[in-house]
Amino acid sequence: MVIRYLKKNRVSLNLKKFLRFQMTAILATAIDFLITIFLKEQFQMHYTLAVAGGAFSGAFTAFSLNRYWVFHSFEKQLLGQGLRYLLVATGSILLNTGGTFLLTESFNFSYIVSKAVIAILIGFTYSFYFSKRFVFYA
Repeated sequence: MVIRYLKKNRVSLNLKKFLRFQMTAILATAIDFLITIFLKEQFQMHYTLAVAGGAFSGAFTAFSLNRYWVFHSFEKQLLGQGLRYLLVATGSILLNTGGTFLLTESFNFSYIVSKAVIAILIGFTYSFYFSKRFVFYA
């Protein structure tokens, strides 16, 4: 439905990329949260390790979808993109894990609430900018 609207109304290419990136982020975030909660609740991992594990899973999902669907960057070298994405994802994982820790420990929030707040902040700023400009050159 959203895609048909975008095609029909000829929304700018950058806006399309941004919206597709956000849809991808929602899916990747859902996977991230599911893995985080699973690791924390089923395996009793410390929440920071669970957050990092979830973030890694979400990052893999996001890279795959961003490469092929958002930025149509499948003709470019996979290894180079993968290495650049690894740098960006590592920064994102560190920011997400550190931010979650800070909110959880400083304000006594639930790790899930902290993770949600930080994920939204990082997703709308750091992740989109560096994916577009550094990883996929789109």
